[in-house]
Amino acid sequence: MFGGNTYIGYLHYIVILFIASGVFILYMDATVYKDGKMMRERKAALISAWLNLTLGVVVLLGSWVYTRFLW
Repeated sequence: MFGGNTYIGYLHYIVILFIASGVFILYMDATVYKDGKMMRERKAALISAWLNLTLGVVVLLGSWVYTRFLW
């Protein structure tokens, strides 16, 4: 109506949750499992943490590319 893009969505919350949960898992769970000598659990925590961080960055970059070049 006024000529501007007024997109209201939840994509930024998803990106923040992916990145925050990845960082939280890296710092909290991985260190607790390392101190407790639970290597399989630590490996699973590291995989899920890096997966969350990667998904957060991919969604953020995908959103940026979409709004910058395709919108």
